[in-house]
Order: sequence, then C-alpha cells, then structure tokens
Amino acid sequence: MQQTDRRSVLFVSSTLSAGGAERFVSNVLGHLDRERFAPSLALLRDEVTYPLPADVPLTGLGKRRPWQLPAAILRLARIVDEQRPDAVLSAFAHPNLVTGCALALARHAPGWLARVSSPPSATDPAALRPLMRALYRRCDRVVANSETLQDVFAGTYSVRGGASYLPNATDFAQLDALAGEAVPAKPDAHLRVLAVGRLVPQKRYDLLLAAVARLVDRFAIELVICGEGAQRARLEAAGRRLPAGARLLLPGFVANPFSWMASADVFALSSDVEGLPNALVESQGLGVPAVATNCPTGPAEAIADGESGLLVPTGDADAFAQALAELLGDAERRASMGHTARARARSRYDAAAVTLELETLIEALSSR
Repeated sequence: MQQTDRRSVLFVSSTLSAGGAERFVSNVLGHLDRERFAPSLALLRDEVTYPLPADVPLTGLGKRRPWQLPAAILRLARIVDEQRPDAVLSAFAHPNLVTGCALALARHAPGWLARVSSPPSATDPAALRPLMRALYRRCDRVVANSETLQDVFAGTYSVRGGASYLPNATDFAQLDALAGEAVPAKPDAHLRVLAVGRLVPQKRYDLLLAAVARLVDRFAIELVICGEGAQRARLEAAGRRLPAGARLLLPGFVANPFSWMASADVFALSSDVEGLPNALVESQGLGVPAVATNCPTGPAEAIADGESGLLVPTGDADAFAQALAELLGDAERRASMGHTARARARSRYDAAAVTLELETLIEALSSR
C-alpha cells in the first residue's frame, strides 16, 4: 500500500502523562497500523511521560490556564485546516470540548470520534451541559470505555452516529517487561496494599486509610498510593495518625507503577466514581486480586466479583475493611483470584485487539 493511501488521524488529549485516558492514547499510538494510518498528536499541555512513538508529530496547544482556552481552540482549528486529517479522535471530556469548538470553527471537516471515560455527571457541570449537548450532536461517533458508561452517556446526550463501547487498550507485553523492575521491599511481615491514582477527593483515599486502620490488630499493612495531587499534605497527615502496625507510603507520580503492582498482595480502588480504571485493569492483568468500590461505571466490568476480586459498596469503610481482611488473610485465595484476574483482563483489554476495533471505526469515519 502506498503511503499516500494512509488515513491521517489527529489525536487530541490534554497531556500524554498521568492519566488513564492519556495512557489509552499512548497505547493506541503505539499499535496503530502504519501501513493504513498516519497519526499525529495535539496536546493542550506539552507534557509527555508515557511512550510516544518517534514517527508521531506532536503539536502543543499552549493551554495551561483557563483563560488560555480560547487561544487553544483557535490554534487547534488552524491545525485541522493545515493538516486536513481524515479523522480526529479526542481522548476524553475536556479534549472533547476543545475539539468540538475547534471543529465548529475550522473550514476542513474531518470525521470526529469522541471518547468518554467518566460519567457526564462527573465531568460536565450543569452550566456546561447545553454546550456539550450541542457539540456532541455534531460528533460522528462517541466511544465509551465501559458498557455501563455507554448507556449512561446515551441517556444524557444524543450523538449523530450514536455511542458504542470501546474498552481501554492495555499493552500487557509492556507491562510484563516493566513489572520486573525493583521497588522498595516490604517491611518484615507486612502485607502490601496498593492504590494508583491522582490524590484527589474522588478517589476516596480517606476511606481506604480508614479501612486499613480497622485491620491493624489483625495484619501488619503497608499501604502504598502511587500518584500526585492536591490532597498530598492531607494524606501525609493522615498517614502519621495511622495506628502502629500500619504505614503509608506516598511515592508520588510513578512512571512505572507496574513493578509496584507486581509487588502488591492486594490492589485497592476506593473511588466514588470512575470510568473504566486503567490501573485496575493493569493490576488485574498482572495477576493481582483487587478490592474495589462498586462505583459508577467500570469496576464491576473489570472485576469478576468473588473470582478475580471483591466489590464493596461505595463510601463504606467497614465493608472495604472486611473485604481486605478476607484477601489479606488467605494467601491461597489471593493466588487463585490473581490467576483468574490475569487471564480475564488479558482476554478483554489487549491493546492490539482494541486498536483493531478502533481502526475499523476510524476507517468508517474517514470514508464519509
């Protein structure tokens, strides 16, 4: 196939760093068939910590403060007119807003595929809903990263081409290669509970700390939370108040969380709301059983309850502690769940298979 026959695809994301949607973009860019597609990338903030293939042109939109949003939209509209892509893929809610506004201003009209990774109730304030409703009506297709989220989105907004399910693309070969890197050893006799995510209220690390504190008379626990955010100081203070027998480790944003996952006895997700959590899928794929809140919209899809992990009600520290105790106290059960988790995640979220589905959608849009 001649290079001129390739479909050009412009990906739009906030960054290529520190988020599940951003990791999705990185993984897809690495797997997209270069004989059929020529990808490029526009970032609202020029921050790259996830892998970016050398053949993908990168353009920064210069949006670091809210008042820079109009200039970023105009810049993206100019990029669309200059590059004339066959299709544009925006990675999640905020890039969807920027992309929708830019395409309304651009002269060139590519196919637009918008991806959503969290419920609109968590990403779109009421004042923003009318604008998002108008933008999504112009969109050719929306893909949601969980089946439940697909239904929630369809009940909130209408889209010209409808909403469909496209799961997170996870590069398990890359995870396996990185999982062997060394991390600090657990203290003697401690069991390691790991969480990965931004240090923000939505993640409910206060609930996770409360659950761990309830178990110190039965287990020695090291709770590790990989991530950075506005709640660091509050969590550090809470960690100092943990009873003897429990300790909190906050290593910050970790470019390779997979080695931490491989060292964990249990993965914990305590959020009030999620899309389809990448870190949960990744830890399951590395064979780590999980305890997770059954929050909207993804944990119940990523975990086979009772088989690859345990689901508990949101906001219930007692239930979370009880589920943690069930797994921490039974090494054989943890091993069995981990085996199931590994096989299940790899069969559902493999990056190569997900990218094939995405390629079909892009071809359909760019052939309009």
